Amino acid sequence: MAIGIDEFNKNFFQDILSGADADGQLLEDIFFEKFGEYLADAGEVDVVDRADYRHPNTGIRVDGYGGDPALNGGTLNLLIVDFNQSTEVGTLTKTEMDAIFQRLLKFLKKSLDARWRNQLEETTPAFGLADLIAQRWARTSKVKMFLISNRELSSRVDGREAGELDGCPITYSVWDLKRLHRFATVGHGREEIEVDLQNDFGGGVPLLPAHLSSDDYESYLAVVPGEMLAKIYDHWGARLLEQNVRVFLQARGNVNKGIRNTLANDPTMFFAYNNGITATAEAIETTDINGQLLLTNIQNLQIVNGGQTTASIHVAFRSKIDLSRVFVQMKLSIVSPERSEEVVPKISEYANSQNRVNAADFFANHPFHVRMEDFSRRLFAPSPDGSFRETKWFYERARGQYADARSLLTPAQRKQFDLENPRPQLLSKTDLAKYINV
Repeated sequence: MAIGIDEFNKNFFQDILSGADADGQLLEDIFFEKFGEYLADAGEVDVVDRADYRHPNTGIRVDGYGGDPALNGGTLNLLIVDFNQSTEVGTLTKTEMDAIFQRLLKFLKKSLDARWRNQLEETTPAFGLADLIAQRWARTSKVKMFLISNRELSSRVDGREAGELDGCPITYSVWDLKRLHRFATVGHGREEIEVDLQNDFGGGVPLLPAHLSSDDYESYLAVVPGEMLAKIYDHWGARLLEQNVRVFLQARGNVNKGIRNTLANDPTMFFAYNNGITATAEAIETTDINGQLLLTNIQNLQIVNGGQTTASIHVAFRSKIDLSRVFVQMKLSIVSPERSEEVVPKISEYANSQNRVNAADFFANHPFHVRMEDFSRRLFAPSPDGSFRETKWFYERARGQYADARSLLTPAQRKQFDLENPRPQLLSKTDLAKYINV
């Protein structure tokens, strides 16, 4: 039985106290370290680095960052801490949240000011982070700001509107005690995906019911603007395709080349030429405006067919191709969590049956392959030649993952990736099956 939020808070606080006593560190440093591990486990960031800076007069503050943006597809992740030194669950108000994010935003802006950077002590992590931001800014495509807190965000707060700096979009995310408790105790491998179309992606989408009231499940048809779909994928990336048998196979294939050409040269015909996407969700929220049903919110969206379409549209979006005249048809099925393991694989299999898909691809989401993928991403293999350089076995659970991981990297990043994940150590599901049988 999962523990309540009060007990979880007390246990979490005691872990912080114990860690601080054992390592001789400040409570806030241990809090940052332990919370950072949860963020990495949730897939929000790959790594979490401490870079503590705060100015008592100007309010400028930062507590850490999520690695080099050049290694994160151009995404800069910045973190700020709200640590309550009490075992009682406190409340984080909207006013406090806005003020905290404003301090972090000030640090970002000041980091781009050479005169301000040069006033920092060069040996401090804060100077290193500010210098990193300045060097990478021209190639930074998105900034994600995370507020991590052991207080509970007020129920009156429903989000914070995204902004931008010098044309670079900035999004805000709060990981409060309630969200941390939910993630840590429910046991989900990743944070749930909630797509708020109404507030985050430009508004609701017209929806046409495709089921009878007597049916034991719900299905709908919708037409999604291409730019909206690209922005949704830009936010969650390949996490939307975890129930898909393949991830993006790049633009080398004839199908993906055709999608790209249509987007660039004949966007008004995309709806006619493309089969669209098949998606599932655990629940949706709708509203009725003048007799028109609008889709406003989607819980745990998964694209089970049409991953190539979605990722190709995203590549076009990142390449600054105008998507204002592109529309994509979507078949959306609502599947409860209790039936997802039974129904979603069937939807994925049948939706992909018209295309050539290897039989092994249908087992890409089996728990065994998911765990093997996780092991291969974390564990280094012993060096075969006695050198100090360690490499990994890249387990390709879903076909195309290796190429997809390399696709958005710069030449220098690709070289580093290839050194750590050499192609001869690329291992597929069928390879593993052969080795086990031999």
